[in-house]
Amino acid sequence: MTDDERGDQKDADRRGADPEDPDAEAADRQDTRQDDRRWPTDRRENRSAADDQPDMTRERARTERRDLDKERGEPVAGGAARGGPRALRPTARPLHDWSTRPKILITNDDGVESRGLLALKQALDPIGDTTVVAPDTNQSAVGHQKTLMRPLRVRERTLGDGSLAYSVDGSPTDAVSLAFLGFFGHGFDLVAAGINYGANLGDDITYSGTVSAAMEAVINGCPGFAISQEYYEHPDFALAGLAAAAVARNILEHGLSRGELVNVNVPAVSPEECEGFEVTRLGRRVYQDQLIERLDPRGIPYFWIGGPPPSGLAVPGTDFHAVINRRIAVTPIHLDLTGRSLLRRLKTWSWSLEPTAGQISQEASRPPGRDKPQAMAVEDQLTEEHGEERR
Repeated sequence: MTDDERGDQKDADRRGADPEDPDAEAADRQDTRQDDRRWPTDRRENRSAADDQPDMTRERARTERRDLDKERGEPVAGGAARGGPRALRPTARPLHDWSTRPKILITNDDGVESRGLLALKQALDPIGDTTVVAPDTNQSAVGHQKTLMRPLRVRERTLGDGSLAYSVDGSPTDAVSLAFLGFFGHGFDLVAAGINYGANLGDDITYSGTVSAAMEAVINGCPGFAISQEYYEHPDFALAGLAAAAVARNILEHGLSRGELVNVNVPAVSPEECEGFEVTRLGRRVYQDQLIERLDPRGIPYFWIGGPPPSGLAVPGTDFHAVINRRIAVTPIHLDLTGRSLLRRLKTWSWSLEPTAGQISQEASRPPGRDKPQAMAVEDQLTEEHGEERR
């Protein structure tokens, strides 16, 4: 009897059976399982060459789901589970009360071979278990750049003291992201970025890869700080190392709130010449950038952005003022960049996608200036608040 005849016979038997008979239903399920097991051998000889090609329907569906996840900003399936814990301990406490040594991630933007990176590691080794991962080349002024359009390569490196480190062919943000996405298999209690060649004062933090590395730590729920030293020809990182250890201890023992990080700038002086610490606010940088045009050997122009080093406004209470007066500037930074004063002003403006013709004519005939009583009142209030803040 052929397969088709056997199938017809079974269908006839099932039609004649009592639909409520449990024995008949069990026999039906048993026959189906036997058919499923027999299918590969019974029909193998009847397969065509086209049947030997892999079925790409499932692969296409998987690819479409992955692309949709990317468009939605969602991680590829399984990626989040592999990451493990982002930060180990949500609360801070005195170091002698910790049951294990803190895990500290160390990075920078000057590259894995920077002497400042090694100095930072050696300064924090007595405090916790340090792990070093940094860009393989100098990444100064890359800001909060994150590599998404190409793969990242990670290599084991040996630092000047013989200890193990890792380099990544990406930005400081990439280095921190790898750590918190599961490369090391565990989370961290603190991220320290530096010691940077050159200060990161005032507006510099918007360019700094060092500060951005600490920001990436905060985004991942881990406290972080960036430390930079005022540039000079033959830097000695003794003072910066002492400052880094003090900052790390304070953060581990007292903690930081969500969205907060600390930016530290060290003057280019010896520990004996330093005037101590000062908690400051961000100052104002004065940049002197120049556009330099040159010609390559083929006569095609190219450009350098150069010029003298930036200066700043030496306003008391700012990081720039502290550093030029031989004090270590400790500046709190918050990731919430909302302009509170402008927020209140914007709420007094007229917001309409389709203004009426009457509104347009009134606005056109109105002389420039603030003649709205509500807007003037808000401006007066903001001016008064700004004066109080400066005092």
